[in-house]
Amino acid sequence: VMSSVTLVGAASAEDAEADLARGAQLYALCVKCHGANGAGKVAVAAPAIAGLPSWYVEAQLKNFKSGIRGLHAQDEGGLRMYPMSQWLRDQADQKSVAAYVASLTPADTPQTLEKQGDPARGAGYFAVCSACHGADGAGNQGMGAPPLVGQNDWYLYSSIKKYKGAIRGSGKGDPFGAAMIGMVATLPNDDAILDVIAHIESLEK
Repeated sequence: VMSSVTLVGAASAEDAEADLARGAQLYALCVKCHGANGAGKVAVAAPAIAGLPSWYVEAQLKNFKSGIRGLHAQDEGGLRMYPMSQWLRDQADQKSVAAYVASLTPADTPQTLEKQGDPARGAGYFAVCSACHGADGAGNQGMGAPPLVGQNDWYLYSSIKKYKGAIRGSGKGDPFGAAMIGMVATLPNDDAILDVIAHIESLEK
């Protein structure tokens, strides 16, 4: 006789497979901007998302769908994501596509910024970031902080600039975004932004 534990385990495995299959179907909507492999496209301000933790992807999809994120007039990428997020009917769809994104193999993210920073100087600035994102830049779910390693340098730069201008993070109901606005204030200028990005990139090596 098959035990109840075995039955539960089998059901869980089937549910996981169903979620990924549904997520793959839903991800077809994302391919045009993020690419079939989730590598992103700088031309349409779509970052690499392959391999991002499902909890973070799901949280951002919820923020976009509710309008907490993506409705600022100067947020080009967000304004594209807001209507796309509406295609996900409910939380089950959000979970499925988030699980599928998390299952993708992280893509290579070559340097694209014309000017490169100093990773040694960036290490000093990153001390503030590490409180949430971790000293290794791997992220922290409890702090709502995604991994930074493996992300596009242009997207890190763009995101920091958006936080500094309160283009991102100022939506009502976004406590983690509000915290980021405070954190990026410790970066005094563009050189400091490039330095901290250079340090993040050095963590991958």
